[in-house]
Amino acid sequence: MRCDHFEAGTCRSCSLLDVPHARQVREARGAVEELLAPFLATGATWDAPVTSAEAGFRNKAKMVVTGTANEPVLGIQGQGGARARHGADPLLGTADLADCPLYPPGVQRLLDGVRALIRRAQVPPYDVARRRGEIKNVIVTIAPDGRTMLRLVLRSDAALGRLTEHLPALLTAHPEVALVSANLHPEHAATLEGEVEIPLAGDAFLPITMGPVTLHARPRSFLQTNTAVAGALYAQVGAWVDAIDESRRARSTPAPPLRLWDLYCGVGGFAMTCARPLAAGPRREITGVEVSEQAIVSAREAAAAAGLDVSFHADDATAWAIARAAEEGAPDVVIVNPPRRGIGPRLAAWIEDSAVPDVIYSSCNPTTLAADLAAMPGSRIVRGRLIDMFPHTRHDEVVVHLRRHGRRTP
Repeated sequence: MRCDHFEAGTCRSCSLLDVPHARQVREARGAVEELLAPFLATGATWDAPVTSAEAGFRNKAKMVVTGTANEPVLGIQGQGGARARHGADPLLGTADLADCPLYPPGVQRLLDGVRALIRRAQVPPYDVARRRGEIKNVIVTIAPDGRTMLRLVLRSDAALGRLTEHLPALLTAHPEVALVSANLHPEHAATLEGEVEIPLAGDAFLPITMGPVTLHARPRSFLQTNTAVAGALYAQVGAWVDAIDESRRARSTPAPPLRLWDLYCGVGGFAMTCARPLAAGPRREITGVEVSEQAIVSAREAAAAAGLDVSFHADDATAWAIARAAEEGAPDVVIVNPPRRGIGPRLAAWIEDSAVPDVIYSSCNPTTLAADLAAMPGSRIVRGRLIDMFPHTRHDEVVVHLRRHGRRTP
């Protein structure tokens, strides 16, 4: 992939862009397999990596707005070109990156429309040094069918009236926009958004199909940013769960329904992939747990729309799992998809001391995955796969199937 911004030195987010993509994947696979080698079961296998397209794969653009109301610049936080490299504020002098080749063409077209909206509404970009201005960030999410979600992150509601007045022109020019919202972020902090979300136009959510499932993305929902690769990840986990279920049924006839907990379930991708349609069998008892209430609303609606037999709970994943296991025993399978910090010692200790025979761990940080596996010596990796979720960077995603081989010695 060629990128004018990388070659000019105005953006280095894709730090490995000068390394051939095949070599990136090969070296990442080698590093991950070496890191996790101490945790492999005898006979464990690594499947070929799930590889991404080199360009046009990101479904979300998070753009920092700088410049002026007449000449807005849409860039990426921390990419300030030469001025940033020489100690200036990294948000000043940001290059316009709306044509970044990581985004599908529909993203750039909409960002061009957002620039026009800012000019028409005369909304000044937020000036970090002076702590003045209104619009801080623009966030665009695009579905495979081309429909988009647009979010405008503002310092206050002072410019809402002007934006609302001129928004119909943007919607007419861009009929692919399914919903628009404003996020209020009054704090002077290096965070992307605030707590208050104000709907401005369109639907409540954006449907995004990722492989075997269609998810409902709301403005503040977490969503995997590589649609095609995320779909392949969901399908892989679904195939592993099918194999686990088939093995159970071969050993015991009739076997009770498979009980599966999807912890850190987000908007429900893994749980929905593993769930059965309401009229199909054999039945499975699938439960997803996520601390975000908005994500759980999305998951419930998406599951209902797909006719899937799955339940979702808004709760802390660790606390919920420990309490539920005390009431009804451990499930047959646990799926965990934690943030970069990993599942942590408390949940790792519960898994180690429980009777859960199979755990599937999807990790966006192999280092914390290794730390968690060290705290669960009773389980070993039987299968693993590198997931090329973030091409051209050193961020690696990996999914592993752990199987219990013993209990921790007191």
